[in-house]
Amino acid sequence: MRILSLFLFVAITATAFAQEEKKAEEPISDAEALKASQKKDNTGTNPINFTYDFRLVQEMQQFRDDGGSQNKSYMEFRAPMGRDIANVAGKDASSFVDMGSRFAVRLRGYYNTVTLNDNEANTSTTYSGIGDFDARVLAVAYATQKFAIAPGVEAFFNTASNDAVGAGQNILAPVVFFGWFNALGKYSIFAPGYQHRFNLDGNKVNQSVLDIYYVKILAKGKNWLVVNPQPIYDWVAETGYMMLDIEWGFMIHKPSGIAAAVRPGFGIGKNAPLAYNFEFALKFVWR
Repeated sequence: MRILSLFLFVAITATAFAQEEKKAEEPISDAEALKASQKKDNTGTNPINFTYDFRLVQEMQQFRDDGGSQNKSYMEFRAPMGRDIANVAGKDASSFVDMGSRFAVRLRGYYNTVTLNDNEANTSTTYSGIGDFDARVLAVAYATQKFAIAPGVEAFFNTASNDAVGAGQNILAPVVFFGWFNALGKYSIFAPGYQHRFNLDGNKVNQSVLDIYYVKILAKGKNWLVVNPQPIYDWVAETGYMMLDIEWGFMIHKPSGIAAAVRPGFGIGKNAPLAYNFEFALKFVWR
């Protein structure tokens, strides 16, 4: 009887060790590996790494042909959707478990100051006020360690205090991003996106925007470089142009996700509304 008990004990122990060893050898999925790498990123540069993100941005724009200038001050907030709901409801029972890794919302509120020059009369007029409100919802439809697809929709609401500091209309803009990770160098993201903007009140706005986004993470996540050309075609005016933005960012305090970035930009093509622009951003990223 003792021999039988000893045999059973050895058999059970061996089975348990075999199961543990098998479990340890099981490879994690590409999606799980992608999530693990995203948890180390506090730069706020990955368009499908859904974190809590608050930004204060100041942008200065110079219109082409000395037509005037604009200063944009805006606050931006990004958040994963559903994560807090899951925490409250209980992760084991909630249908919202891990929803925050797949859906996210971005909100922007503007205060703008616009100066318009009349070169013939040699006069200028300045307008200030609350600008349009911007909201975007993005979802991860497919993700591996090397590639991801994220469709979404953005809406621009006509909330400006006067037409000079806003678009004067409501605009809807479906968007889709395609992300390649480390395809153009280690610690890089190449994420081109396509957005189509159209007016909800008529046919005043009908634009196609190709957002070619490339980011290179440097110095183990302490710095980053973004190159962001944006070809735009206006179907109403039947004209095209391109905006080119280049961003240099740096972590102020990496563990707490405090960072800053400078972003100069240039208009390319005779139909570009801006000659150049310059942006400074302070952002706080957390989970």
